[in-house]
Amino acid sequence: MNRWFHPEFETDLIDAVHYYQAQRPALGADFLAEAEKAVEIVMTAPGCWPPRAGGIRRFQLGRFPFLIRYRISSPGNTVHFLSILHSARHPDTGSERHFDAKT
Repeated sequence: MNRWFHPEFETDLIDAVHYYQAQRPALGADFLAEAEKAVEIVMTAPGCWPPRAGGIRRFQLGRFPFLIRYRISSPGNTVHFLSILHSARHPDTGSERHFDAKT
């Protein structure tokens, strides 16, 4: 299975790393490691988390209050990672992000 990251996913991730790094040294690196681990967990079985509105699935990071929002492309050969945002944000945040249908 392939993976694709929306450009704003990367922006979300970098912003969160900078925020946590400013809070405490090495916390940004801890967040990045947790996010990378979460992506790998999703990639092992992306269909395990139920689709919600618009086919968006959500995965909660373990240590940090962040959600990864993603879609599985049809016919199901690519996971499109759309956003990684604080779970207190509105649940539809990031759902307007689209992917190139050619991927």
